[in-house]
Amino acid sequence: MKRGWLLFLPLFCLGNVFPAAVAGYKVETIGGSTNPEVSEAVKSALNPEGFRITGSSGVLCEVWLRKVIPQKAGSTGSAYNTIANGALIGVITYPSKAGDYRGQGIKPGTYTLRYHTIPQDGNHVGAAPVPDFCLLVPASADKNPNTLLEFQEAATLSKQASGTNHPSPLSLTPLTGGGTLAFRGANESDSALEAKTKAKPVGDGAEVDFPIAVILIGKAE
Repeated sequence: MKRGWLLFLPLFCLGNVFPAAVAGYKVETIGGSTNPEVSEAVKSALNPEGFRITGSSGVLCEVWLRKVIPQKAGSTGSAYNTIANGALIGVITYPSKAGDYRGQGIKPGTYTLRYHTIPQDGNHVGAAPVPDFCLLVPASADKNPNTLLEFQEAATLSKQASGTNHPSPLSLTPLTGGGTLAFRGANESDSALEAKTKAKPVGDGAEVDFPIAVILIGKAE
């Protein structure tokens, strides 16, 4: 059992999916990442088009997904659990303080998104309906897009996002629009960016369309 995941276990409870658009927020497409904190190697791995989520108070965040997300060897389809643990799936920039899925503050800055799951063993049964998460890692400390960051390394780096002793997670959530670009309700209290990119298994395997939805507003209750 990976002890770091015990930090998450008491927190998760998701309701039914509510696919309505989120009042007061909009998503628009933008150009590629130009942030100097993002390494050139990471920039080259990202899609040239990103997404900006804006609300009544201004820009919430900007997100760039990876062009082709690495999946586990032999994977087929586009389920979240096909993603290689520790894989880079994108970059996110927060111009002002925001919040993660633990309810912790996120410091303004630019972060890579590293995929990890809650271990599915007897000690974690029922911990979360969706065990798939992105850990926020400072972009300045994460230069190689092809490295798979082990959980403990990603979690240690992710503590810098929150400024606490706990890593900073964003929860993935079930899709409702097949990857059609939207910022919509994920449940009664949470809101998610839904978009689409590509994915491909490590080694041999066909490239597939890969829709993804990540909760950007909301926290576990």
